Amino acid sequence: LSDRLLFVPEITPNPFTPNGDGVNDVVRISYQLLRLTAAVPMAIQIHDLSGRLVKRIYDGQDALGEFEQTWDGTDESNRRVPPGLYICSVRAEVQSATETRLALLAVAY
Repeated sequence: LSDRLLFVPEITPNPFTPNGDGVNDVVRISYQLLRLTAAVPMAIQIHDLSGRLVKRIYDGQDALGEFEQTWDGTDESNRRVPPGLYICSVRAEVQSATETRLALLAVAY
């Protein structure tokens, strides 16, 4: 059994193509929280490869279970991001510690 509370996010489809054609226009970010007795603060963010924040996807509270958020390939100003690789950060704040999992995702047009 794992001692983790947060399982690595699953990114599908990857790569995705947010070009407005109705096919693979959003990416689904799925994650699981384990061994919790109460809801904890969660944050999901997209960063470029230099570490710059591109988009805040989710700031909320989640409890034990499986969850999914989506990203439409836009930045904080709701402009389409350039094609390339991005880092998805899923962070859970549990008691006095923070557990973070990262995943690469690709945007193509």
